[in-house]
Amino acid sequence: MIDATIFQVGRQPQLFVDNWLIEQSDSVTRRWHKPERLGAGPVLKADRPWEHTPYFTYSNFNVLKDPTDGLIKCWYEDLGPMAPYQRHPWQNRMLYAVSEDGVHFEKPLMDRVLVDGQRTNIFAGYVEGASPSAVNPWADTGVHSAAIVIDPEPTDPAQRYRMLFTRATADYRHKIDVAHSADGLTWQSYGVPPSFGNAGGRLSDVSTITYDPATRLYLQYTRHGRMTAAGAPSDWPGVPSGWGGCFASYWPNRPDLMNKRRVYRTVSADFLNWTDLVAAVTPDDLVDNLDEAFYGLGQFRVGGLHFGTLGVLQYVDNEMEVRLVYSRDGISWQPTDKANAFLAPRHGAHWDRHMVSIVSPPVRVGDRWHFYHGGSWAHHDYWWAGGQKLDHDEARDPSAEVRFGMGVATLRFEGLVSLDNRGPRLGRIITRPLSTDGRSLWLNSRGKGGAIRVAISDSNGRILPGRSFDDCTPISADGVRNQVRWTTGTAPDPEGSADRFIKLWFEIDDAELFAFGFDD
Repeated sequence: MIDATIFQVGRQPQLFVDNWLIEQSDSVTRRWHKPERLGAGPVLKADRPWEHTPYFTYSNFNVLKDPTDGLIKCWYEDLGPMAPYQRHPWQNRMLYAVSEDGVHFEKPLMDRVLVDGQRTNIFAGYVEGASPSAVNPWADTGVHSAAIVIDPEPTDPAQRYRMLFTRATADYRHKIDVAHSADGLTWQSYGVPPSFGNAGGRLSDVSTITYDPATRLYLQYTRHGRMTAAGAPSDWPGVPSGWGGCFASYWPNRPDLMNKRRVYRTVSADFLNWTDLVAAVTPDDLVDNLDEAFYGLGQFRVGGLHFGTLGVLQYVDNEMEVRLVYSRDGISWQPTDKANAFLAPRHGAHWDRHMVSIVSPPVRVGDRWHFYHGGSWAHHDYWWAGGQKLDHDEARDPSAEVRFGMGVATLRFEGLVSLDNRGPRLGRIITRPLSTDGRSLWLNSRGKGGAIRVAISDSNGRILPGRSFDDCTPISADGVRNQVRWTTGTAPDPEGSADRFIKLWFEIDDAELFAFGFDD
């Protein structure tokens, strides 16, 4: 439940994702912005002899900027060799790539895992003919769906990197394991399995994990191990295509029979003991199609807002897109942009024609965000539907048809949404009363031929001395931190009262306002 404390904004950036901050609007519209793909092809793909099928989809790759050395690091999964009419491969292993500029990635050759006598960038997981060792404890099993997170201030340097993953075996007796590392490359299992409240050690195979430095908690969005096990009616006729797909029969408007893929939330302080799984994002019969389900959720924050890059699987087309969702508490989520796609497959002859995914938080590079996204030439599961023997090229010849890669899509820093005015009419936004201890005001804004001016009033709407529109220097620059100035200074409240609530009045003339905030 959201209450009035939301208006104590402090020094956190404020985005107009909804109407909570807005008291009055005149001739202003809200526009959602999409990331733009950088370049025509992927920045990472299979190009080494030991790479079979790099698997860039939800929870199978992680891209993080390391705060200690500033490098952008990618840990990604290789599924292993493909075979016609197979079940999902189990010979999974993890590989490593690194970038200085966020676009050009190198695959460092290491002595950790050799293949045919060659050094590789493999650091964990199945290697044919290899035995488990201190360097690679899982050489005889698959390492699948690894969620990797960095603790920027670890109490134990040996646990600066942490990983939760599925140990995959040839007989499909999968289990969840957790490990830690000092360098992100040499991993050691905790030796005990994690637990997830009433679910015990059972968990499905898609997880994304972020670290909150304020609470020192690990936040995981995942799938419940029993989420598809809702009780079917006794006279249920079964699935027409038989076993091997990703959906069971679906009963609309029956929450007691909800069995679609959906996203759950769980939290931990030590990476081993997690809270009960709580459903966070569930398909809605009013918004989502009969065959749409939620695959995974990558989470990041802007100030007090939580954003999620939600994977939406459309089962009939067997494709996946990304929607942007938001939450003010990290538990209850709402779609943005009327549930339209944030990033969609491009179809045609593009390398990401059938599936896209965004797992990790965006990385800031200059005044842009880099969203690292997976993409697939192939559909979601035709190629591993196994006993269904589907009449499809991907099922008959997956080694030729199944290709994944990782691309970069860029977006203005904190530029997910804007309030816009397009002349000839003048636009205006008045906020609800806000409180802050900040001593200056900045705008993330862009003039499109015009400018923005800011006035400030008390909570009753009386303009403060020296803080009228006429006192404000118009802001037309394109910048993510444009400082607001009046003729008598930069302080929002010239009387210097940190406890007083004030209203911001934005006059928007052919310009865009993405965000605002207070600082020193």
